[in-house]
Amino acid sequence: MDLEFKEAVWKGQFKPTEESLDFEDKFRKTFGLQNRYETARLLIGRSLAEPQPPKSLGPEIRFGKTIAGEFLFGDQIDLWLSALVLDGKLGAGATVDDFRALVDAHWARGFQLLKDELEQCNGDEVRLISRLADLLPEGLARGTPSFVRPTPEVGEVRIKLGSVSRTHPGDKPVDFVLNSPGTSPHIALMGAVNKGKTTTGVQIGLEIVSKARIPFLFIDPKGDEIFRTSARQFDATVIEVGQQPIPLDFLPDASGGNVSVQNAAMKLRDTIVRCCKNPGDLQQDLLRTAIENVIRENGGRDLLAIKDAYEHELRQVGKDSDSIISRLNELTGLNCFSPDLQPAEFFSRSWVISLKALGSDELKRLVILLLLDAVSSFALSQDDSPVLNGYRSLRHLLVVDEARKILREKKYQSLVDLVRQSRSKGEVVMLLSQDPSDFEGQADDFTTQLGTVVAFACAQSQHGLRALRGVYGRALQTNEFADTYLPNGVAFVKLPNREPERIRCWQPQT
Repeated sequence: MDLEFKEAVWKGQFKPTEESLDFEDKFRKTFGLQNRYETARLLIGRSLAEPQPPKSLGPEIRFGKTIAGEFLFGDQIDLWLSALVLDGKLGAGATVDDFRALVDAHWARGFQLLKDELEQCNGDEVRLISRLADLLPEGLARGTPSFVRPTPEVGEVRIKLGSVSRTHPGDKPVDFVLNSPGTSPHIALMGAVNKGKTTTGVQIGLEIVSKARIPFLFIDPKGDEIFRTSARQFDATVIEVGQQPIPLDFLPDASGGNVSVQNAAMKLRDTIVRCCKNPGDLQQDLLRTAIENVIRENGGRDLLAIKDAYEHELRQVGKDSDSIISRLNELTGLNCFSPDLQPAEFFSRSWVISLKALGSDELKRLVILLLLDAVSSFALSQDDSPVLNGYRSLRHLLVVDEARKILREKKYQSLVDLVRQSRSKGEVVMLLSQDPSDFEGQADDFTTQLGTVVAFACAQSQHGLRALRGVYGRALQTNEFADTYLPNGVAFVKLPNREPERIRCWQPQT
């Protein structure tokens, strides 16, 4: 099958019947499944086990909510394409509409088959699984499928600083080990506009990804083309928020217990109200209650469900719409998030999240904060990553451009926790900002948890310089960040286990 066809399937929309959609919702609740694609794949696969192709669906059929091909088929799209094309005997002239009709027909038939089999098993999960296992080819493993890519364990990760990476003066090559024992892998880059901060940061990030063989999440508030270019190099998915939702379910499962639900509700409430205008104690408590109810009811798990639940709580106490409703209206009106993927699958893949289409800075900030909450919750819940030959294995890279939007949040806990605690989990955090003063609002020891700081010429204040004193290991002077001391392409750098020095990261065009 040609690549254009595959790409069209990947970007296409597929849909169950209304009956099937209702059945799948109940099936997931009964059997503890989290994602729509899990039940959809099960139904389509069940239909494919039949020897005859399904009958085409008639025009009278009513369909339910669609799901994108990239989520329906996931990393196994080649396998699904092959199985469906062969089953449907689709020839070279087949169109994507032909393929979609075949998928819809299999999905509908699979629903009817599984519904009948579940009734015959009297809802018994063990009997149903045994019955489905009998349909598998002999010798095929019957374990639970894993939707998370295993991250390879890599020892030493040695990287450079940009395309040149040589001392200035001296012209000696520079590299360093990102995951040396006892050092932090986290990196901060700062510099005024057009000083090469973003380009250098992306170059460093891609080298980390290539050598550590880990997935990444690039958060790009401006829609910079360099992030899209990097995405193409590593088969990452680009999400233009406002045009496509971020497919991440950041709510916990209610089965995790009351404490887990309450903590998640309070964390999400605190993040939302950060971006609202003076919400009162009552509104904050009602929002927490609404979030808890959404988690516990196992119904809709999106922000629209939270908004509806919060509006209901407001009506119960005779309150009108407020700034929280306004912010939730923006999030849901632009469909910023969609709970299609659990964190384990989302963070096993690479993403570039562009916020260029969001006109409001407050909305951009809220989306970033929600993403960082999800990264922090997921990364810190993992077991410590293994140590190979003394080097901590890396698992994931987070890059935040224009990080001043969240650095100036007073002691924002998710970011502080990521920088302080995620090293043992294999997380690498890279923050791109404009000048040292952006770090003023963080906890006192925040910058000391950064292993590497790369500063191009930028504005500086005494408060900002004091914020960097810990990581540089001495008092800093304003002239050390000035254009006269740092010509284009040269940064004032603090690397792990080295004294601060000037390093040429890129070479200006002559």
